[in-house]
Amino acid sequence: MKKILALIMLVLVAMPLAQAQTLEEYLVEAGENSPTLKARYAEYQAALQRAPQVGALPDPEASFNFFLRPMERFMGNQVGDISVMQMFPWFGSQKAARDEADYMAQMKFASFIEAKINLYHEVRTIWYQLYLNDQESILMEKELEIMKTLERLALARYKSAPAGGTSGAATPARGTTGGSTGSSSAVGSGGSGMAGMESSGGAAAGSASGGNMAAGGSSMSGMGSTGGSSMVDVMLIRLQVKELENQVLIHHEARRPLQVAFNQLLRRRPSMTVISADTLLPAALPATLSLIEDSIRSNHPMLKMYEWDEKARESQLRMAQLMGRPMIGVGLNYMIFKPRMDDMTQMNMGGENMVMPMVTLTLPIYRKKYNAAQKEAEFSQQAAVFQKEATERELFTELENLLYQYQSAVSRINLLKDQVTLTEQTIRLLTTNYSVTGTGIEEIIRQRQSLLSLRQQQLQAVTDQNIAVSAINRMMQGDN
Repeated sequence: MKKILALIMLVLVAMPLAQAQTLEEYLVEAGENSPTLKARYAEYQAALQRAPQVGALPDPEASFNFFLRPMERFMGNQVGDISVMQMFPWFGSQKAARDEADYMAQMKFASFIEAKINLYHEVRTIWYQLYLNDQESILMEKELEIMKTLERLALARYKSAPAGGTSGAATPARGTTGGSTGSSSAVGSGGSGMAGMESSGGAAAGSASGGNMAAGGSSMSGMGSTGGSSMVDVMLIRLQVKELENQVLIHHEARRPLQVAFNQLLRRRPSMTVISADTLLPAALPATLSLIEDSIRSNHPMLKMYEWDEKARESQLRMAQLMGRPMIGVGLNYMIFKPRMDDMTQMNMGGENMVMPMVTLTLPIYRKKYNAAQKEAEFSQQAAVFQKEATERELFTELENLLYQYQSAVSRINLLKDQVTLTEQTIRLLTTNYSVTGTGIEEIIRQRQSLLSLRQQQLQAVTDQNIAVSAINRMMQGDN
């Protein structure tokens, strides 16, 4: 009793975990829990902190000088000075540095978006594969029940078949006819006719008996063949049943790695049950070909990344040019004096502190490093342009392959629909013929195998179509 109560409690606890979730809910859960997305977003947040750093002024410099022995000056004895200096980059340098940092942060954000849409596509793909596996298992289990029903029908026909035929009734009739003919001959021809009757009667009886035995043997042989054929039918069906049972087991085992991979994407326990869809309808293209291409050019995160990279290199070039110009420093020097005794007048002289403004200018005369920085920015900008062009070509090549997969799936769906209808009609006719004549079980099994294969191909075609549409949507999506 305690074990039963514990089992009931376990089922009640597990019921909320096994509740069906929609694909959109799975996508939200995957996005919230993915460590890859969290890492990419943290990289983007870190990149955002670069702009305040590179756009800020250099720290001001302060210096304190003290003389171990006061320096005698006209204004008094100088005991020390305090100076403060602030350097200013050339006009526009800070803005160029901030722009470059902002563009680099946008590149990180594009990388985050790419990781997100790739994650969503991967979740959809595995979910569709789970649907395919589950529906194929259901098809095979239904087919298994049909074959077991057919097995019971064939076994019943085999048991109800007669064990042998009857052959004794025809022999006396044929023997009597022979004897009557012999008597008529005897009457007409005397003693010699008797011998002829015996000879003729014996021959006739032997012929009739031999013919009847041959007929009886043929009848018994035919009956035995019918019984043997029925048992062969049962064995053929049982072979198909074993094959289906093995396929069902394989599909059940194949579900586990798919479920584990799906749960890993959602960062859940690998053993958590994933409920797939009951029905997956054919999916339509999200837009016309021209709109799809325009959307890819405008929204794909990889192309966005190279666009931001190109802009960042442009800002880098502008900053390199400005860094080759002088930096200006502005500061103050505060000198501290003590009064000194004048030898002639014996009076204290000076002692007033002084403030002296200062201006500093750097001299960027070593031009090689500045020229190299400009060349580096130019080549990096060219690389970003070429990378964008190459990526765009790769994306459109991938798009063509996806469109081919989509159209191929559409054609297969339309063809398989007609093939399934014709095969079902053929099976109905063969089954009707088998129920009447008891023949044709091999063709029924062959057609049922063909029907199962066609239905599996239908599921595969619909799954391939949805995966292709998901991949096209992935290419069209961006940060909007």
